Amino acid sequence: MTDAAQAKGLLSQTELTDSTIPELRPRIQAYAETATGIHAIRMDDALEMFERCRTAAKADEPDIPLVWIDIASPGESEAEFMRSRLHFHPLAVEDCVRGRQRPKLDRYPGYYFMVLYAAAINPERDRMALHEVHLFLGRRYIVTVHDHRISQFGEVLARWRADPASFRTVGAIGHAIVDAVIDDYFPVLDHFAGRVEEVELDVFRTDRGAGLEQILGIRRELTLFRKVVGPERDLLSTMLRRDLPFVSPELVLYFQDVHDHAMRVVEELDTLRDLLSAALEGQLSTASNQLNVTMRLMAAWSIILMAMAWIAGIYGMNFRVMPETQWALGYPFALLLMAIVGAALLFYFKRKHWL
Repeated sequence: MTDAAQAKGLLSQTELTDSTIPELRPRIQAYAETATGIHAIRMDDALEMFERCRTAAKADEPDIPLVWIDIASPGESEAEFMRSRLHFHPLAVEDCVRGRQRPKLDRYPGYYFMVLYAAAINPERDRMALHEVHLFLGRRYIVTVHDHRISQFGEVLARWRADPASFRTVGAIGHAIVDAVIDDYFPVLDHFAGRVEEVELDVFRTDRGAGLEQILGIRRELTLFRKVVGPERDLLSTMLRRDLPFVSPELVLYFQDVHDHAMRVVEELDTLRDLLSAALEGQLSTASNQLNVTMRLMAAWSIILMAMAWIAGIYGMNFRVMPETQWALGYPFALLLMAIVGAALLFYFKRKHWL
């Protein structure tokens, strides 16, 4: 992905004006509530507001506006920015840069670090795509880090702009992001449900059975999805059990709703995996049955032809004293005998449903 594409990335674009970090301009954006609403702000102002948010005594101080800093495609310069300017722990920054982290919620002095995965269907390849999302949740700030465009962030920003009064705390914005990420799992589930249904219908078709590679491919994607959603369900359970500062009492019910959605996703994934396993067993059973039918058919015809060849072999022996060889009707008799034996065996195998 080019820098230009990354700059288009996530939300409405604003040119950053911090001359001290020009290399970060295409990749870092900041948003905060101003006198005229929620708008993108200059990076100098964002860093000043971030320092005020970081040192805030409480998470609901009305005099300090919330600030949202978004970092796309972090590299070494972005990592240094997070370490030196945002004062994040090197271990958390390393997780953001290296990626491939398990969904989790880690506590650091003054903030929490969360890892989630956004899911979508790649229409070009007709496959699921998982995009890693990192969130830093402080007293009055939220920092998001990601490698790919996350459409859910645009949805949350639009909701924040439409109703700023509903997003007065970091917990409210954090809930909106997590809720949008989890809710977008359901279209992915519908996609997998449709593919599994097609596989189930194709298993018993004689003209076009479901391929083993197709079934295993879907099963591999479902397993990968399950490895992501399962820890996220546990993460939400932990958030509900622990007394987290950004989960206020009025937000508990909302996070409980997100947890219920995650539970539904996990349960439906398990159901789809069971259906796919049954389809796989059915496909293997169908293939085995077809092989048995083919082998039985070949065995029946082999016996019929072998019996006829046995008669022909007897009369093809080079003995001088064979009464039938001197008989004028010997040749028609041999053919008739082979036909009778073949017909008798054919009738027998028909009755046994071998043919």
